[in-house]
Amino acid sequence: MHVRFQSTLIAIAMLLASTANAQVFRVQGGTSTLLNAEGGSVEFKAPNYDGSVGLGYYNGKVQFGAETRYLFHGYTLLAGDDSVPFTLPTDVFDSSHYFSARGIGATRKDANNTFYAFAGTTSTWFGTGFFNAASSDDPVAIFFFERKLSKELKFFSRDVVSNRQTSLQGLEYHPNKWLKASLTGGVGANQGYFASGMEAETEKLALKTSYVLTGDMFRRVTVISPMSSEVNKENVQMLYRPTEFVSITTGHENILEPLTPGGPMQQASVNQISSDFHIQRFYFGTGLFSSNASGRSTQGTNLYVGRRIGQRFEVNSNYFRSKPQIGDAQTILSGTIRENVSSRFSLLQLISRTAGQTTFAFGGDFTSNRLLLRADYQNVYLPFRPERPFQQALALNVALRVAGPLQITAASNVAPDGHLRYAFGASTYLYRMRGMVFNANSPDSFSIAKYVVQGVVKDDQGLPVEGAALHIGKQVAYTDSSGRFMVRFSKRGPFPFSIAPEEFITNGVYAVVSAPSQVSAGSEDQVNDVEVVVRRVASRASNTPASTGKKK
Repeated sequence: MHVRFQSTLIAIAMLLASTANAQVFRVQGGTSTLLNAEGGSVEFKAPNYDGSVGLGYYNGKVQFGAETRYLFHGYTLLAGDDSVPFTLPTDVFDSSHYFSARGIGATRKDANNTFYAFAGTTSTWFGTGFFNAASSDDPVAIFFFERKLSKELKFFSRDVVSNRQTSLQGLEYHPNKWLKASLTGGVGANQGYFASGMEAETEKLALKTSYVLTGDMFRRVTVISPMSSEVNKENVQMLYRPTEFVSITTGHENILEPLTPGGPMQQASVNQISSDFHIQRFYFGTGLFSSNASGRSTQGTNLYVGRRIGQRFEVNSNYFRSKPQIGDAQTILSGTIRENVSSRFSLLQLISRTAGQTTFAFGGDFTSNRLLLRADYQNVYLPFRPERPFQQALALNVALRVAGPLQITAASNVAPDGHLRYAFGASTYLYRMRGMVFNANSPDSFSIAKYVVQGVVKDDQGLPVEGAALHIGKQVAYTDSSGRFMVRFSKRGPFPFSIAPEEFITNGVYAVVSAPSQVSAGSEDQVNDVEVVVRRVASRASNTPASTGKKK
């Protein structure tokens, strides 16, 4: 039955693709050692609908998927595979959760109300970036509803009927620009669920806190990936900037994350406090970490110092030390020299010493009309590997435009177990010429998407950041020399929004200071700028790999 149902969805999507008059096709394919997958997909866009068809191997098994969206009198009709944004007002740390399903549905949004209705089956989603696929699981009916009760108060309802029932109701209170509080309660997967959250942000202080109480059966993300995580129990994060030259970050996190694709969720807790100081061209800082995973605890320390010399050179050094509950301490001492040869080209030299061995490495950045290349080194903190939580790894990002719209990409990721994984892909665009010339009087005309998301990325000194990478919905954008970006969409959204510091194609390493988790598109003459602030740091130390592995 599942095979027949899936085949029907594929047939519907391909029938729509073959009968359209004006279309743009995007063809892509690739392979990933992180996800043990390879395959390809075709995406198509037309004036009133869009969709995709994907096919590939995932862990040695053939997987396929299809999706399409059609605009009809203010409604968006859905068919095939869909990732339902399963957000709650209490998701103050991560609002990119989703529910994977396969079937048919409809959604609509106006100034005060938003609803989403879907019927079909739950599904296990297999996503690689170059093809999307899924396998059907259990019958499901989904109804999500939001209503703006007043200027400050919004009501949320999330209801899922399947083999386990979920009915969650929530309130979000936003009395002013700097404060937001929220509550969620009800039943999650036949178990009680309660969550509270608060966000406060002033000129000097940014505070996030939440408490989540749920059963061990509750899951929102049904993606097989070692990069999907969810907060659990109490979580606090605070950034304090007493002056423009000093910042202090502290936090306590409880996370659930699988170590391998499709593996069980593992729990870890991480405590950290760090400080950063900037005095003209001189910067330094320190960080203290403690983590606990699988009953084993680890203490970690990070010290760094650096200086910019003129316009061309930057020198810095890092010291990392970790001491597990059982075993010997580990230390990593490294130094880097970066030379900015030009605005498009830089060189990096790295020397590091650990376990009595000295290593030399080279990297850099290069940007041209056809090639974007970045080979850098990042330090990550891995709580699920308590015996050696600090790891220095290659951060590789390559995008080569071969000819016309044909582009080849390559990237590296650090998995939660510390192994370095790679992904390779290729994509191009194909055009069906009929109707491609815009004519307002012709129903066959194809016009450019009229909604845009635009904004600016600056550092904590107010200077624009060129080459910053942003994920907006399914698209990736990079900022120009003035720190600005713009992406076009055929609908208003909202769209998940995230910053990817590990994908920046500019010199240096950056950490996010402030950025929204969702954005909406608008017409070019009315849309407001999205403002993002990042902070330059000497190294990257995090509790999870930089890539989230989320579908959208």
